[in-house]
Amino acid sequence: MADQTLRIGLIGCGGIAPTHLQCYQANERAKVVAVADLNEAAAAALAEKAGATPYADYRQMLAKEQLDAVGLLTPPATHRALAADVCDVGLHLFSEKPLASTADDARAMADAAAAAGKLLLVAQCHRFHEPVRRAKAHIAAGDLGELSTYRNRFGYLAGKPDDRTRGRGGILLDNGSHSSYLFRYLVGEVASAFGWAPADQLAQIEDLCVCTMLLQAENGIGGIVELDGAATPCPNAIEVFGTAGSVTVDYGGGPSLFRPAQDDPVSLDDPSLSGSHRFQREVDHFVACVLDGEQPEISAEEGVADLRVLEAAYKAMGTGHAEVVGS
Repeated sequence: MADQTLRIGLIGCGGIAPTHLQCYQANERAKVVAVADLNEAAAAALAEKAGATPYADYRQMLAKEQLDAVGLLTPPATHRALAADVCDVGLHLFSEKPLASTADDARAMADAAAAAGKLLLVAQCHRFHEPVRRAKAHIAAGDLGELSTYRNRFGYLAGKPDDRTRGRGGILLDNGSHSSYLFRYLVGEVASAFGWAPADQLAQIEDLCVCTMLLQAENGIGGIVELDGAATPCPNAIEVFGTAGSVTVDYGGGPSLFRPAQDDPVSLDDPSLSGSHRFQREVDHFVACVLDGEQPEISAEEGVADLRVLEAAYKAMGTGHAEVVGS
């Protein structure tokens, strides 16, 4: 299908939507032809940038437009119902992370897409980040020796919980979804999870603004994840340690490095790439999966697995002991 153009409709025109639009515009085999948002001004503004038709009701967009796929860019609590409607009309779907607000909803989305015979991919941009890919290659090659520990810190939501942060699922769902898939990608599948958060934020998962996860992989390797929406600035980074070296992916402007125990550090950075290359790569991957039959790296099953981890960690915040990650 080298000469086919993938016709895209976007549901949700705020937040990350302009980034998705730019990535589709940079892919010569994709075109955003319609956008939908309850906020008509937001839909009109994004439609103008895209040269697309705006809709206030996504159902009208699905009914009127000749689409091949939909980008789902709304808050996670809305994903299940929207995905059901998209699958009902037989379209492929690329959903922002987290795939849903619960693992059960994510499972239902995956099943709906499978029943429709359509692809459902979940955005996992850091898996396409070049320093992460290079770190993964060093780990897979055994350059770190026997892995020992994993450490990750992310903090993008500033301040105390508000309507904006709650809509994105709170920091555990919003940023923790990145942490979950990165641990699984670099270290292994998670067997159990423990979690901690301030007592006044535990009532609902959407209220979490600061929390910590302790993860144990099925292979026995442990890791600590710190999610902090209060620290300004928060030094975002990923580190994996082993008996023969370590890797660090630094998101704060510092170098990303492979540090062999017996040699000089090796850069994981590629200065020729823009800071947004990971978003472009995941959109290009989605287009290739639909048009060329490329095997999805970021399937719906990945999104389900991430939510199983996050739910176990959140449950542990209440029980006070590690919880087994469900299947």
